Amino acid sequence: MKSKILFPMLLFSIFINAQNELDKTDKIIDEMCLNFKSTENLNDSLRIESLTQKFILPYLGQFSDSDYENKMENLYFRFQKRCEYFRDYLQRISPPQGENWMKLNARPEIKVSDKEINQFKNNSNFYYFEYSGEKTLVNTDKKYWTEIFEDGTSSKLLYTWIGKNKFELEFIESNNNTRKNFSKKGDKYFYEIINKENNYYWVIVEIPGQSEILKFKLFNEKLNFLH
Repeated sequence: MKSKILFPMLLFSIFINAQNELDKTDKIIDEMCLNFKSTENLNDSLRIESLTQKFILPYLGQFSDSDYENKMENLYFRFQKRCEYFRDYLQRISPPQGENWMKLNARPEIKVSDKEINQFKNNSNFYYFEYSGEKTLVNTDKKYWTEIFEDGTSSKLLYTWIGKNKFELEFIESNNNTRKNFSKKGDKYFYEIINKENNYYWVIVEIPGQSEILKFKLFNEKLNFLH
């Protein structure tokens, strides 16, 4: 009986410790972001060197050699997620491939019709192109939004409509190296459908608490059959 009690307590303790570590990492990342913004007047190599010496090396020095690579990847992708100034830098040195993603200076006019929204909601198969050009498939079942990547990995998110043309995705889990490090369980992203053109929708994506507004093309594989 005692072992039955100890086991869930042990699992709970492991969960709490893992959550505390994630929270500490995010706090360091937020400090990194402030530092990166404050060095906008410096050249890129000096900005990265400042981050490396002040934050990255001291942080990674806490871990064993076997954990080093995983911790480095987690820090890098979480930094992308939590720091829009770092994303601006990455977009400048490595612009998105094609015309599937655009950064906006202001919210655009919403032109999507009720009929087009209903078509969107009634479809369960979409796809979009990553910044680097890879095609990502999307399957929905009204509750979950599942993304399947070119390497065969996938992500699962909770899919909830929060307005006539707005929905929210909440990260659950992923076995994709980028996504599982970029997001942690419970992270939310807001989406707003702007308009439909040809065989795709323009969709805004925003990270809560950040000012960056991006729009991307979300292709509906069945649109051509709905006219």
